[in-house]
Parts: sequence; C-alpha cells; structure tokens
Amino acid sequence: MLLLALRTLRYRAGGFVASFVALFFGTVLVMACGGLMETGIRTAVPPQRLVAADVVVTGDQSHPEPIRLDATLVTRIRSVPGVADAVPDVSFPAALLRDGMPVTDGDQQIGHAWASAALGRYGIRDGAAPAEHEIAVDTATATRAGVGVGDQVDVVVRGTPARFRVSGVVSADQIIAGALFFAEPDVARIVPAGDQVDAIGVLAAPGFQSGQLRDALATALKDTPTTLLTGDERGLAEFASAADGGETMIVLAGVFGGLAVLVAIFVVASILGLSVQQRQQEMALLRAIGGTPGQLRRLLLGETMMIGLLAAAAAYPFGRPVGRFLFDQLADGGVAPPAIVFHQGFVPTLVGSAVTMLTALLAAWAAGWAAARTRPTEALVEAGLQRRWVSWPRILFAVLFLAGGMALTLVTALVMKGPVAASTAGPTAMLWATGFALLGPGLTRVIVLVLYVPLRAMCGLSGHLALLNARTRRIRTAGMIMPIMLATGLATSLLYLQTSQSEAADRAYTENLRADAALVSTAGGFPVNLVRSVRTLPGVGQASAVVNSEGYLESEEVAETGYRETVPLQGITADGADRTAPVALTAGTLADLRGDTVALATTSARHFGYELGDTVPLWLGDNTRVSAKVVALFAARHGFETMLAPAELVAPHTRTGLAQEILVRAAPGVAPGTLIATLADFAADHPGLRVAGQDTLRSAHAEQEQTGVWINYLLAFMIICYTVISLVNTLIVATAERRREFAVQRLIGTTRGQVLGMMSAEAVLVVVGGIILGTLVSITTLVPFNLALSDSPLPHGPLWIYLAVTGSAAALTLLATLLPTLYALRTPPVAASTTP
Repeated sequence: MLLLALRTLRYRAGGFVASFVALFFGTVLVMACGGLMETGIRTAVPPQRLVAADVVVTGDQSHPEPIRLDATLVTRIRSVPGVADAVPDVSFPAALLRDGMPVTDGDQQIGHAWASAALGRYGIRDGAAPAEHEIAVDTATATRAGVGVGDQVDVVVRGTPARFRVSGVVSADQIIAGALFFAEPDVARIVPAGDQVDAIGVLAAPGFQSGQLRDALATALKDTPTTLLTGDERGLAEFASAADGGETMIVLAGVFGGLAVLVAIFVVASILGLSVQQRQQEMALLRAIGGTPGQLRRLLLGETMMIGLLAAAAAYPFGRPVGRFLFDQLADGGVAPPAIVFHQGFVPTLVGSAVTMLTALLAAWAAGWAAARTRPTEALVEAGLQRRWVSWPRILFAVLFLAGGMALTLVTALVMKGPVAASTAGPTAMLWATGFALLGPGLTRVIVLVLYVPLRAMCGLSGHLALLNARTRRIRTAGMIMPIMLATGLATSLLYLQTSQSEAADRAYTENLRADAALVSTAGGFPVNLVRSVRTLPGVGQASAVVNSEGYLESEEVAETGYRETVPLQGITADGADRTAPVALTAGTLADLRGDTVALATTSARHFGYELGDTVPLWLGDNTRVSAKVVALFAARHGFETMLAPAELVAPHTRTGLAQEILVRAAPGVAPGTLIATLADFAADHPGLRVAGQDTLRSAHAEQEQTGVWINYLLAFMIICYTVISLVNTLIVATAERRREFAVQRLIGTTRGQVLGMMSAEAVLVVVGGIILGTLVSITTLVPFNLALSDSPLPHGPLWIYLAVTGSAAALTLLATLLPTLYALRTPPVAASTTP
C-alpha cells in the first residue's frame, strides 16, 4: 500500500500541495515555539562580569528581590580546600552624567568595587586602578560620554550626584552592561550595609574543577542559606530578572505552541477531509473491486505519512530562524532578558516533526474512517452525491468539545476575575470552533435555509444555482465554511482579548491617578528622604515617594501548599499619601502607614479574611517576614490589586534600596503647569531626575502596556496568518477540483459569466456562513472574558478590527474562489470534461 500511496500522489497534485503547505507551516510554528520553550527551560545566562569565577555564591534567587550574604562568608570560603581566592561583589546604581543627563545606551550602569573587576577579567586599557574619589570606566561608557583618563566627571551614585576623577579606562570581552568601578573607601561610604555583599566569586585552585569546588563549597556552607552557581547559571547572579523572563517564555511558548497544534489539527483535518470527499469515486471503485477498509485506511495513512515527512524535512531549515526571530522580538519588547542565550536543539525539531506526523495521521484516520467503512454499492452512490455525514464518533466528539467550550465559558464568566481570565478564554475559542466543525454539515444546512431568500433575491439565477449546490453538497460546502469560521473566530477573539486587556489596565491606572505630576528617576533611583525637600517647594501641596517591589500575604492555603502568589507591593511615604497614592480608600487612612503597617485592596482582604486593624503576616520581596497592621483598605479592580506599605519599610528590602518616583499634588489654587515648572527647576539641580505630568504618566504607562501587548499581537498574528494561509489553500483546492463540473455546465449552454456568477454567489454564501459561525465563536470567548475583566459583556477596542477581519475574510474568499475558477474556465469544455 505504501508503493501505491506514492504513485497516487502524482495524480493528486492539488490536494498534495494543500496538505503539504498546511503541514509545513504548522511544523515551522511548532518548532519555533519549541525553541522558545527550550530557551525558557534552560535559561542559559552566560556570565559576563563574573566570568572568571568558577563558582558564584549568592543568596536564594527565587524571590523578587535579592537576598544578600553576610560578608564574613568571604573569609570562611577562602578557608575551604580547593579555593584559590574568594572575591566579594557589591553592586549599586551609578550613572555617569554628560551635560547633566545619565549616559546610557539602553543599559543601566552599575557601580562596583574595583576588586571585583578581576571576576570579569577587566583589564586596564589606559590609566590606572582607581584610588579614593576616582573611578575606572568601561570603554563603551567612556566612548558614549566622551571622557578619558584624568577628566573630572559627575556621577549619580545611589541617587546622589558626586564628582570623581577618571583614573582609567578598562575593557573586557563580551561585556554588555556598562560598569563603573570605585575604590574600596568610596564603596564603604556609598553602600550603607557594609556587612553584606551581593555575591561572592570563587576561584578554583590549580587542579580543581568547578564541579569539585562546588561539592566542597556545598559541604562547607550546608548550614547557610546560600546558592551555588556554575556554568551558565552564574549569569543569574548578574541578571536576576532572567529567571522570570525564562518562565514567561515557557508560558508563552506553551500557550501559543498548543494553539498552533490545535489549529494544525483543525486545518489538516479539514484539508484531508475535503481531499477524501473529492476522491469518493476512487474509493468506491477500490471498494467495488475488493479493497478492504483496512487497505483504504492504510492507503490514506501512507499518502499522508509521505506528505508529513516531506513537510517536516522542508520545515527543518526554517524552524530555528523563526524561533530566533520570535526570541529577538521578545527581547526587544522587554519580555525576554537579552542576556538569555537562545537555544533550539534537536528536541524541538523532533517534537515539531513528531507533532506534525501525529497530527497528519490522526487527521487522515478521521477523514478516511467513514469512506473506508462504506459498503461498495453505497460508496458508488455516495461518490455521485454525498449526503451521509452523521456518525456516532463525530456526534460524541462534537458534544464533548461543545460541553468543554460551555464549561470554560462559564468558568471564565463566573469564576475568573481580572486578566487571569485570558488563560481560560483563549482555549474556549478552539473548543467551540472544533465542536462547530464536527457539526459543520448540519450547521451548513441551517445557514443555507437562513440565507436562501436574501441570496436568491440578490443574485437571481446564479444565487439559486449556488444554493442548490450548497444544499446537495453541503459536506463539501461545510469544508469551505469551517476554515473561514476558524480564521474569523480566532482573529477576532485574539485581537479583542488584547485590546480589552490593554484598555482595562489603562483604565485601572487612569482612574486612580491622583497626582498632578511626578519626579521620576533616570539613574536607578534616589533616597526616600528626598521627598522632604520636594514638600518644601512653593506650590507643592502633598508629595509621597514610591518604592516598587513585590510581596505576598501568608494564609492557611500558603502554609499548606507552599505556593506563594506575589503581588505588586508599593512603598509610600505616609505624609501626603492620602492625596497622591493611586488608590481610592474605602476605610482607614494612609497617613497611618508608619512602621510595620500595610494597606490592602478590599478584594485581597476578603480573600484572606482580614479586616481593618488586624495584624497580618506580610512577606517582603527578599523573603523577610514582618507582622504588619492593616491601617487602610482601598478599592481595586480584579487582577490589578496591590499592597501599600511604608517606603521606609520596603526600601531596605529591595535591590537598590531607593525610591523610583515622587508623586506630587499641587497646593490649592496652584495650576498644574506652575507646579511642573517648579519641579523642573528642582530637577535641574538634581541630576538623574525628570518631571512627568499626568499626560506623560498616562502615556508612559500605556507604552509599557503596549510593549507586552505587542508581543501577544505578534504571536497571535503568526497563528492568524497560518490559519489564513490554510483558508486560502482549502478554497483553492475545493474550487480547482471542479473543472469537470464547470465543463459539463458549459456544454449544456451555461456561459462563462453565469459560471462566475454562480461561484461568486457560492463564495458569498460560504463567507457569510463562515463569518456568522466565527462571530459566534468569538462571542463565546469575548463575552465571558469581558464580564470577568470589567463587568461589561462588550469587548473594548475599535470596531474596525472586526470589520477588517471580516472584510479580509470576504476578500480572500472571493479571490481564492474566482481566480481558480477563471483558470479552470480557460480549458475548453470538451477537454476539461474528459480530463480526470
């Protein structure tokens, strides 16, 4: 049968090409998503500034904020056998200024003690090592700032400007982030916690391998809360956010890779089903001359296996480049840290190929099941006019998919709240689409009945012929309607999901934006107590510093499961917080946020069972536990909850220990423009600060939201493109195979114009039916999602998105139908009627 399958492929070029294209693009997408997932799982972050260390000792890396180490561990580590030296590393925000502005090229500069330069194999290119009140600058920063050895430069160190002399320019291989090196006496003054270090780079003694050294250190430090990093893991000590970026890529790759697989199953099954329907006469003849159902199934499976193998082989060179392209877009959009190295080995390639083959074989088995089981005499009748489509497996699976879609619809609307509802809303569309597709011929009959009168009135005789064709060959018509349903349903659902999420985030931010202006750091932060100086400025009514971090509350559920869901934690200064903090109070006052206190969203308080005045266990970003009193409650949208605590409490437990912005409210009678001018004068005297009005704050927030949304748009666009390609593919095959039908019509007197009119009417019927079903699919997804997100059933976003999706579907359907028809009509009727 395999040899016969190879021979039959020569005579089914249209179906072969259609199936090949669908499998090819599906394989490329799955391979690319597999590469993203492998990259996320590996989270390979080659060290740069710590590349010379054989082992890097850090605190626990699993928390939002770093856990620092006791500086006495350096001496202890040096005494471990196999250790040549242990070099402490201390990092702090430091930005070189040029014309009063930080010199950056997208990377934040970090200050370090000169001793740690050896860990990055920095070498002095010009000048000498820094002494007190001197710094050494890396070559990239020196070039951007236009400075050299001996120059006096201004540097913002932990939010405070100071003047230093450039003692030397240093260089190292493969360094991405800028670095400034300070003398030990200066570091001792800059870093308040001199008894703590961020990491310790350990150099192995001659003859010791990194693995041996790690084992020795693990034994020596087993009583301390330390983490030992070797190989590419060492980079996590420099780029801690890379771990979160890896998890994000795993989620994105899993979601969109799974969606790509589902679409591939749907599309391939549709194309193969259409191909089998077009071969009913061939199948009938094979059954009539003694072919068994098993032989026919093996024939179809053999053909499909050949196409799948060819598609996988053709997709192999494209899987990695496409995966690399997606990774670069994620890195440019800030979703994936650029320090992560992209990996796509043989596993994603094998998985992509295996998924393609399994998808194709399952689709071929499903498409050929009914044809193979039909009795020979029935098959000959069916070949002339297909009517049978109902079977108990088809009905069973349709009921299962529709029941699953209904269940997810109810869960999304009634259980989920906030943006997390997207996790169930997305799969809902595929379940409903698959259920509709299984019931396609039945739904097509309903669509024909609904559209009969308007299409007959609009298109006249051509419409009547089209309706007769659709009614008598509704299985074939359903095979053309279903791809349109999938394309319009998926495109509408995915696009409006993103616009709705973006709009909800913007609304949640704008509703609670109470400050008239803000002072924002451009140099890594500033001391919290700078807010005191801002409060004394003329025209300033209230001002509050903001420290951004993450934390979580402890509950019985956390104690039992150990799962901790972090939420944004903002540190604010109590004076002025009531009029500047972006929350609407429902109980208590933010003026009481002093000491160990916290303000909670009402939804969070209800979830954990806390009330105003309760003392609750609050975990800060670096896993420090405090018993905090609830002094205020505030309203918050589901999915956008946060916690507020005193800035003085939160800041020491963050990476920098600094505030990121100061929210300012104008005094009564002072215009916002006057306030902004005053703040601009203040910022001019404090390098590293800039002023942002309300419009600027809204724009910055919207831009930040759009960055993440754009990545989802990109991935959704690829899925939509794949679906559209398959839609065009299916329509072209379905139309091109009707050459003999067109020839017979022309032989009995039908003109070319009448054939084109009939096909145009069929295209209108198909596209309207597909849009109706696609709209129903999107409604089952978007209505429950928006109820969970904003208590409104209508999606947020411009109407032109829906019009563009449906208009594109209509245009593509007409083109993919009429162009093959025109091509088929070029053949003389007599020749076309005798051509198989």
